[in-house]
Amino acid sequence: MLVAACAAISACGAGGAHPAGTSSAAAAASARVLFSQACGACHTLTGHNDPRHQGGDLRDFHASRAQFLQLAAEMPVRRPLSAAQLQTIVRFVRSVETGGAQGS
Repeated sequence: MLVAACAAISACGAGGAHPAGTSSAAAAASARVLFSQACGACHTLTGHNDPRHQGGDLRDFHASRAQFLQLAAEMPVRRPLSAAQLQTIVRFVRSVETGGAQGS
């Protein structure tokens, strides 16, 4: 379900900041898992649409951070996501778009 709704998109923050005590690699892995759990049933980040994922691929969506946050907040998810989780998802999706992280 998108990003948890598209992905932890906006509350996660500013620039490349990571929660205290986490490495960049650990934060990316955590974001990947969050995207997979919250958004992966409907969305992919492979660059190719897949008919099994009705929400489509987000790799080339190219929305602004604010647009992604809004979209993610509106996605139907099993459990509501926190602002920090939405921020994380958005940051992760945008990093995949720019080649900074591996999609799922």
